[in-house]
Amino acid sequence: MESCDCRATLSATAVPVETLINRFPSSGMITVSARICDVNCSVKNSYISILYGDHQDQNNSFVFKSMLSGLPTCEPVSGGGIGMILTSKGEASGVNFHDNAILSNIHFLHETIIGNAICSIRLTANGRTFEVPGCIFCISENNQN
Repeated sequence: MESCDCRATLSATAVPVETLINRFPSSGMITVSARICDVNCSVKNSYISILYGDHQDQNNSFVFKSMLSGLPTCEPVSGGGIGMILTSKGEASGVNFHDNAILSNIHFLHETIIGNAICSIRLTANGRTFEVPGCIFCISENNQN
């Protein structure tokens, strides 16, 4: 039996971000942690969690947790590294964002020429959307700086 290949364990802690809540501008602080594993792994090996605190309206703050149910789509990135794209269903806890939630097509850039980044965060719950346009630069736990 082949071993589990976890391609990336990435985190970004207390990063100030400009966001869109139902397409309206907002801002806050976000913490994202993710472990993304490859084909030889069981579902329990991969996860993503997001903690967001909104500065304008605390009702938009939430915690999202998901054990990833599918494998990422992996693509080589020009200049080196890999891009991993995934969609995940999970649970959100918050006032406006709660219960079942979907994180759509989040992009993880791992060991690229610009470093490690989490891009295109888009979460939907209760008919509401949360988006972080652009990328958040992060560290890889396997490469502590």
